[in-house]
Amino acid sequence: MKPIYHSSRRDSRPRLSSGAKLPSLLLMLSRFGRTGLAALREIFDEAPYERFLTRHQLEAGIASYADFCREHQQNKVRRPRCC
Repeated sequence: MKPIYHSSRRDSRPRLSSGAKLPSLLLMLSRFGRTGLAALREIFDEAPYERFLTRHQLEAGIASYADFCREHQQNKVRRPRCC
């Protein structure tokens, strides 16, 4: 005897249990979003600036950002180039 699926779909495919798949999908999307946001913060120097403030125990401001830019530029110049 075949199981009976009550489905409103026209192709008669059974529906997935909404309770089983939804949390894992939301968790995956949440992780993807956090990773994307972290990457953007690194690209636009927000995360390195926060680490700079923490390392030097400073508050965000014009002078501290100028110091960050100066240090960041000095570190770029010191890096050896491979090609």
